[in-house]
Amino acid sequence: MVKGLVGVILVHIALSAMLVWANPSVDDLPDLTEGVVPVVQYKHAQALSGTGLTSVSEVEFIVTVKNQTGDPVVAESLILVVDRVREISGADISDRVEIKAPDGLLANGKPFFRIPNADQELGPYSESEAVTIRVSNPDYLRFYPPNIRVRGLRRSPGEAVKGLLESLVQKGILAPEEAANALKSTAPPVSQDHP
Repeated sequence: MVKGLVGVILVHIALSAMLVWANPSVDDLPDLTEGVVPVVQYKHAQALSGTGLTSVSEVEFIVTVKNQTGDPVVAESLILVVDRVREISGADISDRVEIKAPDGLLANGKPFFRIPNADQELGPYSESEAVTIRVSNPDYLRFYPPNIRVRGLRRSPGEAVKGLLESLVQKGILAPEEAANALKSTAPPVSQDHP
């Protein structure tokens, strides 16, 4: 009976934490670009350079992110925001090109794309799956790859431990009591200060 109760409590804690992560709107997600770094590459040969071709009407970019933090990141929260597109001269031409088929727009009108991931989290020092971003270029401008920002939620070490323990219980590797004891041992000590 106690085993089942501890298991239910652990599952409830993990699910509650997952619901909290899934609920923030994209506009409320923190910017992780300093630690979760976007890697932008041309899908085909650099279309806007070289001597043969001066410009094209559409360019495709492949974008992944590298989690260079020591913490896991909640995979379903990760989005790429196309912050701006700059012409070779340095001028912002975001209003002269069109980002095709974004997953949505932020409140400020900037397009965003969700990063697909088969796992629940993007582990420390790992790389995400790729997203293709198509830029329509009706004025045949020469421009740099888009400036990309990454937004999402980092999982704190305590939350990461909870997720790991839940996974171990579900796989039968760890008994619910052992998971509960391990969770207690990772909790910060309670202050003993009295007035």
